[in-house]
Amino acid sequence: MTLGTCLSALVACNESSPPGHTFAAETGTDATSSSGAAQDGLVPPPLATESTTAASVCGDGVIDAGEGCDDGNLDAEDGCDASCTPIAAVDWTYTHNGGAGQDDVACGVAIDGEGRVFVVGAEVVQSRDAWIVALAPDGHELWRKTIDSAGLDDAFADVTVDAAGRVFAAGHEELAAGVRSPVIRAFTGQGADLWKFSEAAAAAGASGIDGLALADGALYSTASEAGDQVRLAIRRHDPASGETAWKTTTAASASHAYAGGIAESGAQMIAAGAAELAGVLHPLLVRVEHDGSLATTQIDEAHAGAWSDVTPIGSEGEVLVTGRIGSVPGAGFDVAVRRLSGRDEPRWAQTIDHLASFDAGRGVAVGANEAVFVAGAVTSVSGDLEIFGALLSGLGELRWTHVNANRGVGLEDHGAAAAFGPGFVVLAGDEQVPGQGANVWVRRFRAE
Repeated sequence: MTLGTCLSALVACNESSPPGHTFAAETGTDATSSSGAAQDGLVPPPLATESTTAASVCGDGVIDAGEGCDDGNLDAEDGCDASCTPIAAVDWTYTHNGGAGQDDVACGVAIDGEGRVFVVGAEVVQSRDAWIVALAPDGHELWRKTIDSAGLDDAFADVTVDAAGRVFAAGHEELAAGVRSPVIRAFTGQGADLWKFSEAAAAAGASGIDGLALADGALYSTASEAGDQVRLAIRRHDPASGETAWKTTTAASASHAYAGGIAESGAQMIAAGAAELAGVLHPLLVRVEHDGSLATTQIDEAHAGAWSDVTPIGSEGEVLVTGRIGSVPGAGFDVAVRRLSGRDEPRWAQTIDHLASFDAGRGVAVGANEAVFVAGAVTSVSGDLEIFGALLSGLGELRWTHVNANRGVGLEDHGAAAAFGPGFVVLAGDEQVPGQGANVWVRRFRAE
């Protein structure tokens, strides 16, 4: 997700709140495909079945007609509830209230080969500082670091881990008031510092790295670069030193271009973001070759919105993108997920409209058997934003949704990032706690 989006979502987490899920069958509101996909000329993928028929017997271990699952029991906490509807099965929830008890957020998450979970974001101590924590597979802290470059504003927006166990965290550091510079720091899996990359900001403003990806033996980053015209920047780095091999920038023929995530797509890298046209943001995709040459830019001029994240799926350069789409002008935004070919042609589109208000996807991950998990935020009945997660199949079928139950008016929460581990998926963001502002919030679910 974009760093600006993450850090503007200053909300908190309530460790005493019970794990909560909201599914259409329980709320009377559908998490379903809106008309946006049909307007694109795409056929929305089917949704998971949400109710049982009178003839079916839930709990007998047989998936009858009308049942979305049947695990042979009526336990509501194991991923298949007493009405045989798939739901989120929670393993654990981790929260963190920073040193000042103010606004602390999680913006990125990655999982290594041992199942350790690395979460990055920002916490407030004397100033806003970059923050990283390593969690064991059972959710307990292994190590944690807070980094303050010059007593001003610092934050991490994304994190990735390579096969050697090196951890790369990226975002911005503020060395002079109002001037944010891109930064990447590398750590061992045990938290020891390896190297730091930074680059002087081209102009005052909110520059910073928004996404990271490992591909072609290199580390790639994408950033928003402030100036009279904000430009999307892509860099190729040496994973051993952080040194930059090349840097490519583009405004994509728009007034401004903002970065989101980045991923490998066949022989190219693809960056997701947003382009501003006549004062309105539209979803943007930018492709570059591995040598840095600009291949294509594509703006979805038909829809207002933005892409926040992108990740590879399948073969032949296919990717998944997520973000927010205004399917109907003036009717708010919906969580949008699209599977694209290596030429950016839509294979399917899933648009989730929770309560016909502001909803947004902010992170996307792909697991075993092309399982898809989307992290984001949706508007609740009270009008507040809530942490949102959705599990889909590789064909776009909605398996279950999860909305964190943080009760209370004026408590806005945000899901920001998603990652798969072996047999599980992690959703990270922030949740409001009265008197504490935003707290970091991380939850692990079983992925089956």
